[in-house]
Amino acid sequence: MYDLLKDISSRPEPFSRYTVKDLWTRPHLSRQMLATHLDQESGMASRPFAAIDSIVGWLDSQLDLSGRTLCDLGCGPGLYAQRFSALGADVTGVDFSAHSLEYARATATENEQAIRYIHADYLLDELPTDFDVITLIFTDLGALAPEQRVALLGRMRSMLNPGGRIVVDVLGMGALAGKTDETQIEANMMGGFWSEDDYVCIQRSFVYPEERLTLDRFLIVEPSQSWQIFSWAQSFTPESLTAELNTAGFEVEQMVGDLAGAPLQPESDLIGVIARAF
Repeated sequence: MYDLLKDISSRPEPFSRYTVKDLWTRPHLSRQMLATHLDQESGMASRPFAAIDSIVGWLDSQLDLSGRTLCDLGCGPGLYAQRFSALGADVTGVDFSAHSLEYARATATENEQAIRYIHADYLLDELPTDFDVITLIFTDLGALAPEQRVALLGRMRSMLNPGGRIVVDVLGMGALAGKTDETQIEANMMGGFWSEDDYVCIQRSFVYPEERLTLDRFLIVEPSQSWQIFSWAQSFTPESLTAELNTAGFEVEQMVGDLAGAPLQPESDLIGVIARAF
């Protein structure tokens, strides 16, 4: 117990542990994450449907999605994929949550949409090719370490047709405002989100100002086991995001305050980008 408490009291090195997959593959958590995706009040795993509609509408106005081949990486239960398909795009969704994909496939069948869903880890597994557009939405890029971002952007570029585009959103500098190091401890934190059994959750939040990075670290202590989740969130400046994209072989065509087309401000919480492969 001493070693565990000493470990949770420490300040981890940036991106020293990667546990994102656990959120989507642990049986209880995968069910909770799907419910959170569909919950119109939480905003934790996805955005409200009205916001998704605005994003898809703006992207269609910029990219004319009808007839385009489109891959939605990290598609989850298909909330964006369904809407892209309804606009006439030929859509493929990729996700490593089998539970979310089960929901996505059932919904596509119900709506008579020919969406192809692939169960895969976009960092590791073989991915399809020949796309006009690839989307990576809900700040997924910023959950990755710098070397993972380089690798993923390279994979995305190889998936595109010549001149194809990627669509990503990331946290802007406004997302760091007011963030401080904090510690919380609570029995059954978040109303049973973390486990079906009783548990105690210790949440430690850290800010890394020089790296423009935050970490929410969760230690879940159950009667029979304990485990941790590390949720990293990288913020970007327009310049740092442009530099990463340029290095990966992309030219920024649009940079906005969110993927619904809001103007970009210095204090914007989000940065949305459409970039073309060169």
